[in-house]
Amino acid sequence: MPWEPLAAPGVTPEWWPLAAGAARRAAGRVFPNSALANKPPSGTVIAQDAERYIGLGYVYGGDASQPGVWDCSSFVSYVLGHDLGLALPGGRWGEPGFPPTSHGPDVEAYASWTGAVTVPTPEVGDLACFVGVGASGHIGIVVGNNLMVSALNTSQGTCKTPIIGYGPYGAPLEYRRILGIPPGPGIPGRGGGGGGGTSSGNALIALMVVGAMAGAVVLAAGLAGGIVAAGSVWLAGKAMS
Repeated sequence: MPWEPLAAPGVTPEWWPLAAGAARRAAGRVFPNSALANKPPSGTVIAQDAERYIGLGYVYGGDASQPGVWDCSSFVSYVLGHDLGLALPGGRWGEPGFPPTSHGPDVEAYASWTGAVTVPTPEVGDLACFVGVGASGHIGIVVGNNLMVSALNTSQGTCKTPIIGYGPYGAPLEYRRILGIPPGPGIPGRGGGGGGGTSSGNALIALMVVGAMAGAVVLAAGLAGGIVAAGSVWLAGKAMS
C-alpha cells in the first residue's frame, strides 16, 4: 500500500497530499512500482532495491505494512517478497503469518532457510546474517565490499553501514545466497567473481611460498654441512692433542 506521512502537530489534513507528493518526488526510490520490479531478480537488483530505502525508519517487530515500519528481518522480507515477488522462508508475502499483517520470518529463519545456501564469501545481493534470537541477531543485504543496507535501529533507521562490526556482539556471521538468483558482481578482494586475477594472484603466492621453502631447505642443508665440517675439524684436533 502507498506510504502516507503520519499525522504531526500543526500539520492539517489538507496538507497531507502535498506532503506525500513531495516525499514521493524527493524519494522516488521508496516506492516499489519501478523498473526494478520488472527486471529479472538478481543480486544486483536486490541490492539496488534495498538501497532505495536508505533514510527510512526502524520499528522493532514491525510488520512492514509500509516502508519504514520494519525491523531488520521484515525489511529483508519487504525487499524480497513485496518488491521482487520472491519466496520467503516458510511462505510468501501476504500469506497468513507473513507481512504485511504479521512480522514474518526472523533472522534465524533466514539463516536456516532451505531457499538459500551459506557461502564463504559474499557477493552483491547476498544476505548478511548475524545469527541470534530477537535483538541478539541482525540481517542485512550486501551491497558492496564490507557494506550492507539494513534496518539497523531506532536512532539510525534504515541505512548503509559496514558489515563487520555492525552486528550484535558475539553473533556468528553467515552469508546466505538465494538459490536460483544470480549474484551481483564479485566484490574485489573477497573472491567469487574476481576472474583470472584472483587465480593468478593465488598462484603467485603459492610460487613465492614454495620458493621460500626451497630456500629454507638449502640454507638448512648449508648450515648442517658447516656444522658437520666444524665437528670434523674439532674431532681431528681433539685426536691430535
